[in-house]
Amino acid sequence: MSIRILIADDHRVFIDGMRAMLKEINGLEVIADAENGNQLIEQAALHKPDIILTDIQMPHKDGIEATKEIHKLYPEIKIIALTMLNESMFIKKMLEAGASGYVLKTIDKEELINVVRKVAGGEKHFSAEVTAQLMNNFSQKGPLDVLTKREKEILSLIAQGLTDKEIAEKVFLSPLTATTHRKNILSKLGLKNKVELTRFALENKLIS
Repeated sequence: MSIRILIADDHRVFIDGMRAMLKEINGLEVIADAENGNQLIEQAALHKPDIILTDIQMPHKDGIEATKEIHKLYPEIKIIALTMLNESMFIKKMLEAGASGYVLKTIDKEELINVVRKVAGGEKHFSAEVTAQLMNNFSQKGPLDVLTKREKEILSLIAQGLTDKEIAEKVFLSPLTATTHRKNILSKLGLKNKVELTRFALENKLIS
C-alpha cells in the first residue's frame, strides 16, 4: 500500500519538481498539493494524506500555523517540515506545532525518501544540520551564566529587599562596591530597576 503524500510550498516549480521526483518511487504517491497554509489545511481535510511535506514561510497562513491546526484535527497525519530555514526558533515552533520531522531542502533524494518512510512508520526524523542547530542552541549559556558568583549572591539579596548599605554589611563590602555590583548586574541582564531584578530572581529560582 502506497504512502500518500501532500506537498505544500509557495513555489509551483518546487512542487512540480517534487511531484516528478516522487512519481518514480515505488510505494510513494503524491495525491495533492497546496501553495499556502489555507490550501494546505483544506487539502489535508479533503484527502487525509499519510504524510505532509510542508514549507514554513507561505502566504495567508504559514506552515507552523497550518501544522498546528492539522495536527489538532487529524493527529494521525504525519507532518514533515521541508524548508531552507535552519534557525532554532522555527525548528522549535514546528516541533511544538506537532511536526514529526524537520529536514532542509538541501537534502538528497535518497535521504528524503528514507525520511518519508521512517516518519510514515511512526518515527521522528531531523536532518543532521537541524539536530546540530538544536544542540548548539541548548548548549548556549543561560541568563544567569553572565553573572559572577558574587553578583548572583548580591542579586539574591537585592531581590529579598535589602538596600545597598545592608548588602554591603552582609557580604563585607563597601556600600560603593555594592552599588557598583548592582549597576553591573542591571547592565548585564538588560534590566532597568529593582522590581525587574526581583522578578528575574524569582523566575530563575534565586529566591522562592
